[in-house]
Amino acid sequence: AGSPTCLTLIYILWQLTGSAVSGPVKELVGSVGGAVTFPLKPKVKQVDSIVWTFNTTSLVTIQPEGGTIIVTQNRNKERVDFPDGGYSLKLSKLKKNDSGIYSVGIYSSSLQHPSTQKYVLRVYEHLSKPKVTMGLQSNKNGTCVTNLTCCMEHGEEDVIYTWKALGQAANESHNGSILPISWRWGESDMTFICVARNPVSSNFSSPILARKLCEENDPKGRSSKYGLFHCGNTK
Repeated sequence: AGSPTCLTLIYILWQLTGSAVSGPVKELVGSVGGAVTFPLKPKVKQVDSIVWTFNTTSLVTIQPEGGTIIVTQNRNKERVDFPDGGYSLKLSKLKKNDSGIYSVGIYSSSLQHPSTQKYVLRVYEHLSKPKVTMGLQSNKNGTCVTNLTCCMEHGEEDVIYTWKALGQAANESHNGSILPISWRWGESDMTFICVARNPVSSNFSSPILARKLCEENDPKGRSSKYGLFHCGNTK
């Protein structure tokens, strides 16, 4: 009863016979290297079999009566678990390509069609330290004007940027990857920090001082270029 052939037949039967969707699509978020649990509590007492799929590929089948669990691909055997002896699927050692649509079909003799639930999983990387680049700079009448742009070298999917400006009378914040700067020589120095966030992590850029940033075009003739990373395409 637990053979791969049986598993294939169950999956084909599910696709052909239709199903009764038991609830709205559930959205889940995971991090690379972490784990995520797809919650499932069948509403029927008699469960004949449960089939989990990833996109269009069969992932695992449970046959409760015989205590049989069939994991379709060997590479997933150490990644799949059902905590506390239940039917919720725990997937470990997440990778970016685990993002996608997961479905579960619950088969029962008390149901005319299998009951189904769909999930959308998005897997994100933990963010590294964001980088900063400086735009064209002008220095007129003792005022330094430029833009700072914050970006990630990689893993920029769904990243939100916020700037913190510390110093002078009050601390300020600015949303977005680009921060316009206007700083006048003789004013108190300011510190700019970019904060990058995605659904699973956050990180900070190295602090940037306005005085050091503007020294390249210092009206008094001092020259000390600020070494900044060059951002590519930013959002």
